[in-house]
This record gives sequence, structure tokens and C-alpha cells, in this order.
Amino acid sequence: MDVILQVSGLRFATGEGILVLDDVSFGVPRDGTALVVGPASSGKTVLLKLLLRELTPSGGQILMLGRNVARLSPTKVTQLRRRVGYMPEQPAILSHRTVLDNLEFKLRALATPLEEMPDLVNRALQLARLEEEDQSLAEELSPLQHKQLALASAMVTEPPLLLCDDPLRDLGTDGQETILELLHGVRSAGTALVLTARDSEPARSLVQVAPQGTVVRLRQEAVL
Repeated sequence: MDVILQVSGLRFATGEGILVLDDVSFGVPRDGTALVVGPASSGKTVLLKLLLRELTPSGGQILMLGRNVARLSPTKVTQLRRRVGYMPEQPAILSHRTVLDNLEFKLRALATPLEEMPDLVNRALQLARLEEEDQSLAEELSPLQHKQLALASAMVTEPPLLLCDDPLRDLGTDGQETILELLHGVRSAGTALVLTARDSEPARSLVQVAPQGTVVRLRQEAVL
């Protein structure tokens, strides 16, 4: 099986000695999905930050896209992050700029060749169903459309792996259904997914994205 992400015996403790994650292990095939489920403050966001090397693990190993994440140089970490889409729970959005500007800004920040940008932006807008909102200011978007823009931004570089932190949180039923459909589209297009959710109905809904995917349960609650 071709694995895009392998987490083995992962452990993380804060500088104050608070154990947040202990012996977390799972794998994600290149065409697969992992759903990380747990209560608030159980370490779901911490896990994603470890995958992105924003934090350093206290133990264990992360192999992503064929690389040992803990051993990467700062330059290699930057290169790795360009190949991993990240949809945080509270995405950084340029409120006074248009949807189009937000996507182009990210591509410019990643030094994307100018001739590649129009096609990348158009495909991301289509994937997130924001084609008709490309000239709308981000501050004028609905909460659901903010999520759609966050997804478009995460996918604008067409990464093989997408990390989503609680993508259904704070959305009503209709909004959740829309995001679920979009994630189905991302998954069907060949992008592997790591999704997080609290133990709740949204978590059960996310399982629909890939019924045969891996479910990782974080039960320990840490005070962060």
C-alpha cells in the first residue's frame, strides 16, 4: 500500500510537562482518509501542527510524502508545507480583499510562476464552488463561504494531502452538507485527507467522506 502519511508512536508534552498526545499511530494511503476524533483540548489541533512541523514531537515519528518530518531542515519544511493543504479552524483571510485576491496572494507568497496562477485559481474556485464570488470582498462572505474560501486557499496549490481542522464546526445543517460534498469532491479527485472533529454528530457525518477510512480517537483531555 502506498502511504502518504505514517504516524508512529507520536508523543507530545508541553514545556510545562503536560502530556497532550501519547502513543498516537495511524497511516493514510495516498487515496485515503483519516478522521481524528476527540473532545475539546484533546490534542487534535496540536496533532496537525506536529504534522506541519509547527511543533516538534516529544517522541515518535512522522513520515509524510516520503520524508521524516522531524529531520527536515527549515528549507525542506517550507517545501513540504507547499505540498500540504491546511484548512485551520480559524483561517487567516484578507477581509478587505476579494476572494480572487486572497487566492492570488497565497500563490504569490509561494513564488508560483505567474503563468500558472490563473488555472490554479480557477480550479480552486470551481472545487470550492466560489466561481461567482471571485470579486466579492472576503468580509462580505457568509460563514459558510468563509469555509469555502479557506478550502479553496488550502487547495489552490493542488496538494496531494489536505489537513482540515474541525471543518464542520459552527455551521448549520445545510452548511455542513455543503462542506461534506466539497470534501467528497476533494477526496474523489485523489487528494488524501486528515480531518478532525469533536465527538459529535458532525464527526459521524465526516465518516461519510470515506467510510473505509481510518478513525483515530483521542480521549485524553489536556489543559492547554
